[in-house]
Amino acid sequence: MPIAPGDFGKSWRLSDGRSIVLRNARVEEAEAIRHLYTSQYGDRYTLSEVMDPHKNLEVLTSPDWHWILAECEGQLVASLIFGMERIHRLGKALGGVVLPDMRGHKVMRVMLEEGLRLHLREGGPMDVVYAVVRTFISLSFHHDLAHLGFVDTGIFPNVRKVAQYETHGLKVLLAPHAKEIRRSTPLLIPQLQDLYEIVRARMGLERANIIRWEPGRPSQERVALSPLLEAQSTSRRKFLHQTTRRQVFNFFPLHGPDLILIDASRQVRAFLSFQAKDGHATILGFTPGAYARDVVLNSVTDYCEQMGCIYLELLVPAYEPRLQAEAYQAGFLPCAYFPAAYRGNDGLRHDYVVWSKTYVPLHFRGLRLTEESKPYLLEFFKLYTSSLWEDLMDG
Repeated sequence: MPIAPGDFGKSWRLSDGRSIVLRNARVEEAEAIRHLYTSQYGDRYTLSEVMDPHKNLEVLTSPDWHWILAECEGQLVASLIFGMERIHRLGKALGGVVLPDMRGHKVMRVMLEEGLRLHLREGGPMDVVYAVVRTFISLSFHHDLAHLGFVDTGIFPNVRKVAQYETHGLKVLLAPHAKEIRRSTPLLIPQLQDLYEIVRARMGLERANIIRWEPGRPSQERVALSPLLEAQSTSRRKFLHQTTRRQVFNFFPLHGPDLILIDASRQVRAFLSFQAKDGHATILGFTPGAYARDVVLNSVTDYCEQMGCIYLELLVPAYEPRLQAEAYQAGFLPCAYFPAAYRGNDGLRHDYVVWSKTYVPLHFRGLRLTEESKPYLLEFFKLYTSSLWEDLMDG
């Protein structure tokens, strides 16, 4: 059920006597909300839920989104969005912003607490909530998230380029019952073992089964891809994505396709989310047609490079070592582990692995890591240098 206006009644006074009220956003406030973000980030802010008027309207009106505002003496001072993937009972906290003179008053922490209370309560719409958090935010906010129950499970180097390349981290919060309905014992290729061990130790998970495989030379075969020009509307793209059969790599929550690639036979279809502003792309699934999966995956990654992609991402099941091996041979590296992300037909919650491919050298200027996130960056860098060495030896 969507959160009704009456569900919010949180208000409190700051130490200086000013009163803060939390409430739901209203459609007619779209421009004022956008101004709240641009006042802090200028025109560099890339979140489409805020900056794209069509997506913005969808978020403000859909029961799958909950937009929370903080108001102080008639002025909007903070904003936070919760997105919901209802079929998977999965939520995401995103788009947090606080005006500078409100910082230090724990406004965002209170907003998160209230949102989590509503969505993770018994009978609520979510079993799992995740957040993608910039590494250069204050350490105190990382501590606030840890206090709320979020656990660091990975890192995304070069994930965004606004004023400079940014590295973000993945934080996951499981409801108390989520681990009880989680599918156990992942089947992982060796390149994932150390990443999983970090998460396993922090979340009290069982050991994985490590599946050995012998990497061969990556296929040089490619399939020519071009945009499907007929699929211009958002509804049409979503329809094609949802009705295409035999898709692989087809789970990525809270993303919809804005680009569809096809081959000459139209049997191959690849669904992408792409933001030209900062070169960020996500594979949402593809059908391989008459081609091997690795051929199509490599063809998609080549196409993304040609259109100016800087960072490409996909999710791979933690129980499908062959798909994991294909992602690795296509140049993707595992960067985060997402426990209990997917609600399967078996009624269990399935783990996924986040893989990324960067088209530019790693860039860590301005990086501020917490002790909880450092091991993930070190593990990623180890795999990054190892893959470079493998490429050199193959050459």
